[in-house]
Amino acid sequence: MKSPSLAKLSWFQRLGLAIASAVVVVLGFAVASVLFIVLLLTGLVVGGWLWWRLRRLARQMSPATSDFIDGEYTVESERPVLEDRASSAEVAERTSATPRRTP
Repeated sequence: MKSPSLAKLSWFQRLGLAIASAVVVVLGFAVASVLFIVLLLTGLVVGGWLWWRLRRLARQMSPATSDFIDGEYTVESERPVLEDRASSAEVAERTSATPRRTP
């Protein structure tokens, strides 16, 4: 296939094409700058709003953290032995006072 031959452009047409190309490039940068500023401001507003809400939520949660008691503990592997702290005389009185039935 043969490509169509293009007409030779005059210097006036070339100047018009150069000016139009420059205007399109400048308008493209202007639109991109405005879009960047709008997106940046939107991000700052949303980020500020989230920070404000999280700070408020943290203030509401702070009283709940004061209920915790900080301390140390040790794990004992042996079970404690239960002792009868009553004197042996009192134990003898209790056992003799309640007679046991034998089967």
